[in-house]
Amino acid sequence: MSDTFHRAKIDLFLVSVLYFLAVAMFFSPIQFPCKLAVPVAILFLASFKLLPWQMAYAMLFSCIGDYMGAIHDFMGQMAAFAMAHVFIICYFVSRYRLGVLRRKYGRLSLRYMIAATIFIIPLLAMAFIKIVPAVPEGILTYGVTIYAILISTMLWCAMQQRSILFALGAALFLASDMILAYNRFVEPLPNVNYLILIPYFLSQWLLFIRSTKWWGRKMEKE
Repeated sequence: MSDTFHRAKIDLFLVSVLYFLAVAMFFSPIQFPCKLAVPVAILFLASFKLLPWQMAYAMLFSCIGDYMGAIHDFMGQMAAFAMAHVFIICYFVSRYRLGVLRRKYGRLSLRYMIAATIFIIPLLAMAFIKIVPAVPEGILTYGVTIYAILISTMLWCAMQQRSILFALGAALFLASDMILAYNRFVEPLPNVNYLILIPYFLSQWLLFIRSTKWWGRKMEKE
């Protein structure tokens, strides 16, 4: 197991270097089609070896969401990221169902549930008071409403994992999406690409490294 874990650490380091080089390239003046999708595509390709299947699918749909964003297909982007959140939620639930959390912490903590709920309620309130009413009527309104509930559920589940990396990754994901929605439907924001994409790229990396199979097993045994 130690040799396998050592090789996995090397793989994780190399993937992280490639990922942040791709992120830097995105923010550079270099232009080529759909360069927004390149960083998470690197994580997705590495996920075949390093991640549980649920998170591999989450990376796949996040990559598709980035592609849809690059071609300015907002509905396709929202649908793809919604699927990514579904698979992340499935992964978080599987960690409890398979005993990963029960072995270390016992039952789910009511304290964590209450804290997560108190944290998320104001965010949902802001979404439904400020953002959803500004969305054009029709299917887009329903889509944004469902998406807001879904990503909030993902964050709530992340906060039950007893992991700062999971919670921070999910929170950054939600922050990025809320800024995107506010900028699109409420009012334009200055430097919006940085406000949206820096939290997003960090969130994907944090969720990736924490769900890495070997690193996760080691942390859960400590």
